Amino acid sequence: MKEEAAEVFKSGDFAKALDAHQKCLELDSMNGAYNATMLLNISICQDKLGDKREALYSLNKSIKYNPKYAKALVKRGDMHLALEEYNEAVRDYSEASEYDSNGFNVQAKLKDA
Repeated sequence: MKEEAAEVFKSGDFAKALDAHQKCLELDSMNGAYNATMLLNISICQDKLGDKREALYSLNKSIKYNPKYAKALVKRGDMHLALEEYNEAVRDYSEASEYDSNGFNVQAKLKDA
């Protein structure tokens, strides 16, 4: 199901991809790493659909499953930045850089924020 959801995402049908990733999320509520990834993917779909607040909510849930998930922290920083919540963006980028100092263009994003 995860691979199918990824293919739908690649096709650019973000509403359908959102639905597919949400179904994947229902498979195993106890698998924290998997669910953190699915919630990150859900947030990306929500962002592509223009719903930054829902994307932020999904990212918060993702980070609850995996507090050291640098990619989700960077994405949450991106959402805060888009919502003009600069202090929160800096906090997320800083925390992400603690876990992965070179990944996801975090250093440049931290300087921009």
